[in-house]
Amino acid sequence: MRRNGRTAGAQHGPFRFSRQPTARIKVRRETRLWPKFANSSANAVRVDDCGDGTTCSKPGRGRRNEHYRADRESAGVGAPRLTPFASQEAASAMSFVPSSATDKVPTFGYHPDYERTDLPADGTRFSRALVLDAPVSSLVDRADECRVMWNPDVPLPEGIYWFDGIESPILMQVAMGASQGDATVTPTDSIDDSHPLANAWAWAEDLWNNATVVAPPKFAMNDTAVTHPGDVDVTISGRQFFPTGWSYSVMAQGRYMNIVESKLRPRPQMDGPAIWVTQTPTPASRFGATLTRAKLLGKFTNTLFSFRATRTTFRPYQFKPVLKLLQTGKARLLIADEVGLGKTIEAGLIWTELEARQEANRVLIVCPSSLLNKWRQEMADRFEFELTELDTKGLAEFLEKHRQNRLPSRQAHICSLERLRSWDGLDELREIPPEFDLVIVDEAHSMRNSDTKSYSLGTELADWADNLVFLTATPINLKQQDLLNLLELLAPEDYGDLGDLELRLEPNRITNAVAARLGEKGVRGRELLSDLEKLSSTALGGPLMQRPDFALLQQLLDTDELTPRNIVDAKRYLSDLNTLSTVITRTKKVEVDDQKAKRKEDRREVHWTAAEEAFYAEYLTWCRARADATGLPLYFSMQMPLRLASACLPMARRAVLDPLGFGDIADADSDAPTMRIEPHSELFAAARDLPEDVDTKFDELSAVLSNLYDGGRRALIFTFSVPTLGYLSSRLSAAYRVAVMHGGVKRDARLKIMADFRGGLYDFVLANRVASEGLDFEFCSAVINYDLPWNPMEIEQRIGRIDRIGQKEETILVINFVNESTIDERILDRLLSRIDIFQSSIGALEPIIAASAPKILQAGFDFTLTADERDQKVHEMLTALAEQQAGLEDISDASSSLLVTNDVDVAGLEKDLIRTGQYIGQRELALLLDDWARTERAPGVTFIQDGSTIEFRGNPAMSAQINDLSRAGQRTRAETSSLASYLRNELPISLALDQEFARTSGGTLLTATSPLAMAAAAVPGHRQARFASLKITTSDDVVPGVYIVVLATALSASQGGDEVWGCAVNRTGRDEGEGPVNALLAALADGRLVDAPLPAVDRIDRLAERALNQLHVRHAAEQAKRDVEFEALRDAKLISLEAQHERKKAAIENRISTARSRGRNERSIELFRNQLRRSEERHLQLHSEITMQAQPEIHLEPLAACVVAITTEGASQ
Repeated sequence: MRRNGRTAGAQHGPFRFSRQPTARIKVRRETRLWPKFANSSANAVRVDDCGDGTTCSKPGRGRRNEHYRADRESAGVGAPRLTPFASQEAASAMSFVPSSATDKVPTFGYHPDYERTDLPADGTRFSRALVLDAPVSSLVDRADECRVMWNPDVPLPEGIYWFDGIESPILMQVAMGASQGDATVTPTDSIDDSHPLANAWAWAEDLWNNATVVAPPKFAMNDTAVTHPGDVDVTISGRQFFPTGWSYSVMAQGRYMNIVESKLRPRPQMDGPAIWVTQTPTPASRFGATLTRAKLLGKFTNTLFSFRATRTTFRPYQFKPVLKLLQTGKARLLIADEVGLGKTIEAGLIWTELEARQEANRVLIVCPSSLLNKWRQEMADRFEFELTELDTKGLAEFLEKHRQNRLPSRQAHICSLERLRSWDGLDELREIPPEFDLVIVDEAHSMRNSDTKSYSLGTELADWADNLVFLTATPINLKQQDLLNLLELLAPEDYGDLGDLELRLEPNRITNAVAARLGEKGVRGRELLSDLEKLSSTALGGPLMQRPDFALLQQLLDTDELTPRNIVDAKRYLSDLNTLSTVITRTKKVEVDDQKAKRKEDRREVHWTAAEEAFYAEYLTWCRARADATGLPLYFSMQMPLRLASACLPMARRAVLDPLGFGDIADADSDAPTMRIEPHSELFAAARDLPEDVDTKFDELSAVLSNLYDGGRRALIFTFSVPTLGYLSSRLSAAYRVAVMHGGVKRDARLKIMADFRGGLYDFVLANRVASEGLDFEFCSAVINYDLPWNPMEIEQRIGRIDRIGQKEETILVINFVNESTIDERILDRLLSRIDIFQSSIGALEPIIAASAPKILQAGFDFTLTADERDQKVHEMLTALAEQQAGLEDISDASSSLLVTNDVDVAGLEKDLIRTGQYIGQRELALLLDDWARTERAPGVTFIQDGSTIEFRGNPAMSAQINDLSRAGQRTRAETSSLASYLRNELPISLALDQEFARTSGGTLLTATSPLAMAAAAVPGHRQARFASLKITTSDDVVPGVYIVVLATALSASQGGDEVWGCAVNRTGRDEGEGPVNALLAALADGRLVDAPLPAVDRIDRLAERALNQLHVRHAAEQAKRDVEFEALRDAKLISLEAQHERKKAAIENRISTARSRGRNERSIELFRNQLRRSEERHLQLHSEITMQAQPEIHLEPLAACVVAITTEGASQ
């Protein structure tokens, strides 16, 4: 073996030295009685374990060779001596342990690898350590004192030496020396003056006296420290002592570097509020940043991260599912809102909430194929989430990466329900399921039937996801078995069979009836108390009545006259007691007061000229002939040509006369196949006879637009066809400022058009389906349907673009162009009028219309029937639709006793959040970014445009921290690379601070989900500010004065997770309730914390301690409440388990009885007995699991303290 350019010695005898040390030291002998060996014939020491996983030499009995020599005394007492091993590998243990020894044997030893500072492996600690010609490193931890000598003139072989069993044991490391020798371990009692190790020891003692003392290092391996100056957090990963002192290898800001000891200081230790308040107050900006970081990293369940964090219009009821998530700590929910209330937005808010809490790295959305584009667009435009579609190729790539365990840590996919349920890769994934943080299934009622592929897919998705959200508008149409199937997918541990569901529905009928009576005028609370007593007669009523919320509800209702606040609180308690409230949330339109504008239809009938009528008649004849030739019904094969003629006759004329120049007749946003038009001669003649400048429909449009323009109204003009958009744009642009939006216009360009339209740069915008999905035009007051879409729901989507919160007009115009001469518009006009779509939203009728409309249109185009027969068939189908519409209300009313009603109280949600500060404010985040920048000595934040936007500049150090997020898998490189580049080059990053401004301008909204906020929150705790003196001006009902406020983190405070608690005391130490704490947190969220001189407060440390003690009192009370709640829920689970087991047991016993009555043999009956035994074993197992569940424990950790001077608005300062 060669080492350092020299050949390692391979001699079998001990190594020799060319000269002796200047002062020879005599070996001090120790008299030691060695234990007798178990077998007197054993002539060698067994050294089995080498300490590094290898096996050392194990000589046999009676053997003697050149590698072993054991001196034995006849009585078995002696000092065995082990000469050098034959190989380096065989000497790695370096410990000598006789086979029957009970004490460690001191040894002298040598190993040729000088980096083996772990030797000897028996853990011996030495009094001294000597390092020759190398930086001191880990050897310093093996000895009480360490010394070093640089460039010694010593002939010792390089390696590690140890000398134990002497008065002051010593380790010696020779980094550069003579050629290496063989490894040697010899008991100290066997060493004499002639032994080479005695000579080496003499050298060690001689060199020790002349070596330099090594100062103990201030930092151990893996310690955390901070640089000084710079205050950068580092972790010690290596250390070495040089002549100039200790130098440390550290990890800092994503890279390794070396820092001398004088530039490091220990990381400060945490203390408590009583100490914090005696220190110098920190600036309000730093203190605020500390609290914001705590909110972001603590993920408090009493803080709503998704509030004002998306480009959506705030609607309180859409936060019901998010609030349910925070209450329960998980989102396995069935969102059963009526149609039109924005279930897609509710799902996006759940995603946003989880994303801000860094709990949504892997997301999958499953929806019908027809909704793929809608979901992708809505998630991108409103929530800035980009979804990758799992098409056939995407699924194959997904499966391959899953096989190789290479799925990215962050991924957001969308896949059609139809494709995923038929994918053959599902079987393979069943063995090792992929893991998603969130799975959202739209139109989840398709999974209600357990005999379908869709349901089977649901069972797989349930295993894939921590959070599983089902969206459906039709639970009112579900049978109980169907509802059970959906609930079983969401919470299989709670819903085993229909009996389980019935147990849970029994109390609901009572609590929901009480909730309904709360809305009655003059209702008496004590009357409702007697109704609640009926719960005791239900199986689950007992545990329900043990819960703390029930006791609070009883106290609330124990009065004759209920105040409005009493009613609100009672509804909240009843909601929490609902047995389905953890898995279902439902909002009905009647519960939502949107104060929407009225819809007014302006029906414009188009009457063609004779030439136009003639052309359409021939055009229709051609379409029928073409359909006949293909063997397909007219409705299916000729949709695009028929719709084009109804929408814009001049474009249909052009398609006939110039088919190559016109191109395919198809919707640019459609997947319809292209087709070549080959018109017959009569059609050619009719097209030529129709003057190019004749367009009755456009003339009517011109008159409408002139009236709108003169009245100051802006309008959206919809048509299905891109050629029609081009035609209208060319003819209108001379008179009006118009823009065009369709699927070929890129997203950024669409957002710019929307912003310019909002800003008054356009009079009218022409659009097709792309603008009816996801974009808000509430500043418009008119929608023009230039043609009627064949999917009636598209009408609702078109109107919905302007009929939304923010609409200033009391009445919006819905202008419809209808031509009775066209078959499709004649039918559609009757259908849409029948369902009153132009007066109000169609609500729960949507699924029925979606199924009925295509059939009605198909009947209208069925030319195998006479005209009268077609009309009669259409009439019958429209009548049936009206009957279904009438029946929905009755079904809905009946379902209210089964499902949850008013399940989460959201009345006044926005006001309460702003008053209490239980959200993450945009200005709050901006100040956090500024604090981060100042910490890193970067330019930071500049507020512009009246504070609605900021410009943020960083530096390379901050860029590195952003890149750390992608290296840690918290964000993808695609999410961080652009921001990192801007920071590295100190370029301005523009961010919106106002939700409405971001929604209307398309700007990037600063939220807790931003990588910038994540990096800014990652400042370690010791660099936080724990005490401040502040002043706050508030309009809330808080008594002006000076308060000492203590904030703390309550870990596991609720079923959902952690919370932030606060207590405020006045100068006398009296608890002042939640008012001052709420005012503090509200000012924090709004970015209004201001520095104030520290007032003179007597015994401020005692006051801080008193405030903390009040939090301890709350801690004890909340813990007791959680314990009672836990026991009540556990009792309910046990009751359900027992009932389920008894039902299963009775069913099996019934089968046994039936088998016996039918004379079945004992073998068959034994099979049933085995089922009974397995059922009993499973029951006992589940019972044990439930009873052994540990009760949750709340822990309190102080967070910060401050002195707050509160004044009210208008008061003198």
